[in-house]
Amino acid sequence: MAIVSKYSTAKIETLVNQLLDVLHADNATTELSLMCLGNAISHVVNSSVPVAQRETVVKHFNQALVDSITSKVK
Repeated sequence: MAIVSKYSTAKIETLVNQLLDVLHADNATTELSLMCLGNAISHVVNSSVPVAQRETVVKHFNQALVDSITSKVK
């Protein structure tokens, strides 16, 4: 069953494109881009998610990431 987001596709695409524009403008390599995005994710989780929920949120995020890349490989 597909998950329905409370955010519009347009809003998500706009923010993703802005993030990617910053990385491209700086000529960030794939490795640097992943490091920066990972640090940003850690910051969001540590500053916005209650300690008791962090592990669960990160596990769900990780699974969503794995699902997003494995579905494209099949």
